[in-house]
Amino acid sequence: MFLANPPEYSQLETEFAWEKTSSKERIRREKHEPVISRLSSFAKKVKSIVSPGRNKMVSVAIGLLQAADSAESLSILDIGSGCGSLLVDIHNRFACLGRKLFPIGIEVSRDLASRSQENVAAVGGRIICSNAMDGSSELQQNSIHVILMSSFLEHERQPLQLLKRLQPILTSEGVIVLKVPNFASWNRVLRGRNWCGFRFPDHVNYFTPKTLERLAKRLALGSHDRTLWTSFH
Repeated sequence: MFLANPPEYSQLETEFAWEKTSSKERIRREKHEPVISRLSSFAKKVKSIVSPGRNKMVSVAIGLLQAADSAESLSILDIGSGCGSLLVDIHNRFACLGRKLFPIGIEVSRDLASRSQENVAAVGGRIICSNAMDGSSELQQNSIHVILMSSFLEHERQPLQLLKRLQPILTSEGVIVLKVPNFASWNRVLRGRNWCGFRFPDHVNYFTPKTLERLAKRLALGSHDRTLWTSFH
């Protein structure tokens, strides 16, 4: 499933920047589905109280970085880095283990990239203000140990081309970790057009476990000793 005539990359910098569209979407849902919106907000608050600081992407990233066979400083790339909180969290937790980590982010929204740069620079990292296709071309080959795309690939109009672009910048044992809405979920089937995974014009591609597996096979990642990890929400 994909959105016909998705926005151009340039439109994502300001006009359709994530912080703007997400705010509009939240207001829309609160208006049209007030009960569900309140229940969702309540569930998130309960989760934050029961499991403060718990983040699956952080746990996965830390585990993969620890397994990396390198005594030198490692590098992690977060595509769609937002305000940089994920990178800062991972950096600080990894530092507690006595390891060095160089965090890099790519963010297309000008406003978020500016805020992200301040946060990530504080821990010695950098942010590239660009779309993922162009931003990744600024990085050296064989330089990144882990690439994170947490709720990002559904925003990308050229997912296969982007993953191909990312392959060369990974180290020989580098890993790409994806987290996307699951178009095959029961929630989507039951809720139909009201499924929370639908967001227009933000989400331009919709994935299932089978279609992500197809992407991995088309990339032939296994032949390059590289791995594509996937997660759905």
